[in-house]
Amino acid sequence: MVLGVAMMATMLPTMIGLNEATQGTRQQEESRKSSHRKQRCNLVATCSLSQGTESQREQVQNARVHVGRDGKLYISKKPSSALSPFNGGFYTHPDFPPDNTAGVVTITGEETPTLRWVFLDANTHEMRWGGRPDSVGHVCGPFDWTNDELYMTLEGWEGWLAIRLPEDDMRDQAETDLEIGDGREIWRLYFDQHDNGAGLPPGSQGLEIRLKRIMAES
Repeated sequence: MVLGVAMMATMLPTMIGLNEATQGTRQQEESRKSSHRKQRCNLVATCSLSQGTESQREQVQNARVHVGRDGKLYISKKPSSALSPFNGGFYTHPDFPPDNTAGVVTITGEETPTLRWVFLDANTHEMRWGGRPDSVGHVCGPFDWTNDELYMTLEGWEGWLAIRLPEDDMRDQAETDLEIGDGREIWRLYFDQHDNGAGLPPGSQGLEIRLKRIMAES
């Protein structure tokens, strides 16, 4: 028994040292993740080669996410001047516990660029942006990233969709220039919250996508 106590007394400082080193490493990693999450980023859509037509994939693959003046989010390689690139990231949101980064914000293309909340419309399943009053009653998170820290998630999974509604093909050029650009090159950003197709109307086109985070240059 005496020998056992003596051995424990010898080992205790080493055990304490290892515990402190582990705790320090963990704190450094948490600090790195927190700092990385707060960095502003752009979002780029990627899709599987097994989906849709070659033309559809070409329009969506590596296309950037943009914010429209109509309070909605779009995906396009050929945006009009009415679209501004998504430029934001994770942010503390009052709907979640203190010190969270479960919300998402973006700088908008308003006359005076403003930081606005990004949220899922609970009725249409379309991704939108706006002030706090606009987001009330809708899904404001939790937003997160995948384990590799490369892709964005919402409510714990990647249910993102690139969507074209039937009316998008019928917009005339004058109307689309004022709103979001040529409807033939614009896709809407949706989230399939209940994994049931997002309740889209007949005739809609859709591709399952991932949203890759690319650090913003400015």
